[in-house]
Amino acid sequence: MYNPRIDESFNTINEAVLTIEIEEFIQSSLLATRQPRSFYESFSELLLEFNQIYNPDYSYSSLIQLFCTLVYDYQFDLDSPLTLCTRLKQNSFHEWQQYFLQTQKSYKNEMSQHWYNESINAKNLDMRLLALKDAYEALLVVRVDLSYAQNRNILQVEQDLERLRSRINRSVYGGQVLLLVWALEQGASAGYHCHLALIFDERARIGAWSIAKSIGELWAEITDGRGRYFNCHDRQYLSRYEARGIIAVGVIFCKVDYQFDQMRSTLAYLARPKKGQQLRVKSSKKKRSFGMSQR
Repeated sequence: MYNPRIDESFNTINEAVLTIEIEEFIQSSLLATRQPRSFYESFSELLLEFNQIYNPDYSYSSLIQLFCTLVYDYQFDLDSPLTLCTRLKQNSFHEWQQYFLQTQKSYKNEMSQHWYNESINAKNLDMRLLALKDAYEALLVVRVDLSYAQNRNILQVEQDLERLRSRINRSVYGGQVLLLVWALEQGASAGYHCHLALIFDERARIGAWSIAKSIGELWAEITDGRGRYFNCHDRQYLSRYEARGIIAVGVIFCKVDYQFDQMRSTLAYLARPKKGQQLRVKSSKKKRSFGMSQR
């Protein structure tokens, strides 16, 4: 039976995890050759939880949009799990499969568009990196991963990231950042998280670990302590890559091809299509999940 994922510290449902579980529930139901055990119980619990986090102003992926419609169709049954489950059983499992099937074309088109957009992002990022290679002898590449210790909805996440980018621009680093790259993602275990990279002229800035630490502490401040970060310049973490001859962050000498190419490959991950960590919900269709500074 489905086990609801609830952030007990806030006593609220985890939007990022729940929307992925809804997506997986729909996809697994379509692949099933017969009715799965506890199908209706899981279905009703997912719909009840989604009703609690649903926001009609948000933009949802095509699969999640199916549940948006169900919130309205079953609005009078959402106060009682037993009543809702009984009502859902009025349609056979095959009929629910047909309901889920109607969005498969939209889903495939949606994913194709996502992969195309990510490919364009990756190409643009690589062009920016190659331009930096031509202009500088050495770069300081700083990487930090941002996430949450406590649940946040997508609107709060987007606002937090906007504030962070604004604060970085106004900080001591703002005028020295040659390129800032960010990618907001959604994972089944990590929830909403963001990969962040800042590139400096190595002659202007030193100390990648301390810069990443400063950005992480700024993130914690902006999120009122709900945010957490991972410093990608952690000595133990880096040693695993250095043991294999991989140097992709810190000081990168542009004329040393293997170093620069390793850095390009590592940063390309931020825009790599088909990772399966695309956003299933945005506060509006216009919101981006990937961006680069314009300098």
